[in-house]
This record gives sequence, structure tokens and C-alpha cells, in this order.
Amino acid sequence: MNINWQKLAEIKELKPYFDNNFEGFKTKIENYLPLWQNIPSDDLDKLALIRALEVTNGRTQWAYRRQDKDCLSLEQTQKCMKLSMSSIKNKEIRLNNGDVIKYTGILADLMDESRGLYIDAFKNNILGKDEEFYALSTAQFLVHGKERMNKCFQILRDNYLDLFTEFFINKGEKYIQPYLI
Repeated sequence: MNINWQKLAEIKELKPYFDNNFEGFKTKIENYLPLWQNIPSDDLDKLALIRALEVTNGRTQWAYRRQDKDCLSLEQTQKCMKLSMSSIKNKEIRLNNGDVIKYTGILADLMDESRGLYIDAFKNNILGKDEEFYALSTAQFLVHGKERMNKCFQILRDNYLDLFTEFFINKGEKYIQPYLI
């Protein structure tokens, strides 16, 4: 895998960690890469879909909290949150065609690990967990790659366009694009 570390170091969320200790943060990301690289392709597809859903939901939630001019209504924002949180909690995503994508075994464990780091970092404010979360998340995006993530955002469009809208699905895509170098 060819990684442009300088480009990653320019990402707003990652910049403080690279600026503080470039080699140390790079090593943290590299340490997570084998974990994701050893996952079968079909399972990576599933994990990439839940990440696309999470990121898109995050864009809608932040827009509402800031009361951006383009934010969704409270009711619609809550529906976005419910879909995302229930998918994570129940370890499944229900698609419009009736298919259910299930996360079991190692996939459920990885989802729990990622979610636990997120909660420790951004809800519990445990020192250092934000850096660990961004290292894990960056490794995920690098392994998922652009093509897989693009397919996942298309699945969101095909199934949840009426909920998230094209505007917020695009915002989700734009958020992760710098990671997919």
C-alpha cells in the first residue's frame, strides 16, 4: 500500500497528531493496517458501509447542532441518528430491497472496538483516546479505499436518499475523500 503521509498530515482532524509527533502517529496508523488488511473483501464491504453511514450521519448531526442553514429538520435529523445508532447497536443494516447486512463475529467485535474508542475519545474525553480513534479510523479508510467507499455511498443513495438527502451524502463523501489518497 502506497501512502502519502504528507497528504494525510494536512487533514484537519489529523494535523495536530502529526504535528505533535509525526513518526509516532504514523506508527499508530501503521499498527492498525494489518488488522484491516487481513479482513476478507466481502467483510470489508460491510464495514465500509457502516462507516459511510456513520460519517454521513455525523455530518447531519453536526449541521443540526450548529444550526447550519442547510441542516435537516429536528425530526429528520433524529431519524438519521436512529438509523445509524440502531444499525450499530443491532449490528445490522436493513436495505430497501429487504436485504439485511449483518455484522457478526469479528465484524461485531471490530465495530464495538471502534465505537468504544469513539465514546472514550469524544463522549468520555479520555486523554489520548482521540488520537487512537483517528489512527484506527485512518487505517480503516486507507484499507477500504476509494472504490469501495464510493460503492458504499451509492448504496446509501439507493436506500436512504430520502432520509439523508443528496446534500448530506455528498458531505459524508467529501469528509472522507482526503483519506482516500
